[in-house]
Amino acid sequence: MAKKRIFSIDALKKKKYQSLELDPYYAELMGIPERILMVIMYGESGSGKSVFALKFAEYFANVFGKGFYNSHEEGANKTIQDRVNNFDINAKRLWIADCYSFEEMCDHIQRTYCKLIVIDSVKYMSFTIAQLKELRERFAKRQLTIVMVDFGSSKGSPASGKDLIHASDVKMYFKDGRVHSISRYLDKPVEKQLFTPQSTKKQPTLFDHV
Repeated sequence: MAKKRIFSIDALKKKKYQSLELDPYYAELMGIPERILMVIMYGESGSGKSVFALKFAEYFANVFGKGFYNSHEEGANKTIQDRVNNFDINAKRLWIADCYSFEEMCDHIQRTYCKLIVIDSVKYMSFTIAQLKELRERFAKRQLTIVMVDFGSSKGSPASGKDLIHASDVKMYFKDGRVHSISRYLDKPVEKQLFTPQSTKKQPTLFDHV
């Protein structure tokens, strides 16, 4: 049966959507979004975006289903291993990939029925808006959550440009241990202190929520 694409106002009001019932920590920053969700997390190096993305992936895998972290900026090297150990990442349903191409990533999604993918980073992978649209179309029935990690030195300006941020339901900018979140599922932007930077030369190590 073809998917219904037009609704009366009354029918739209009664339409049911499946939601991600996030725990209060994440709901404060994202709201209660639909299961088909796109998030962009961006900021400068050391701002905490990759650690936050990894912790969110662990939480998601433990609660909602299989997760896939496509590590392009660092690959599956010692820094990723250290991060997994330092932040006690133990999710049994979370996999870390070493620089998977777009097609390799799609093949993994197809074979494993994963519910979450994290691309870190979209700049290193050369991930495009066309590929984002293809992911949504190919896996529309999978109710896939897509998290994109990007560079960015100012709010509203990720390094990859405007297309991916405009397509995202949740936009999270990281700087100096703080996150500024704009979500379609929240009434207003939210800011939260995540950790206390220990040094301008070291990766953040002290998250409040672990």
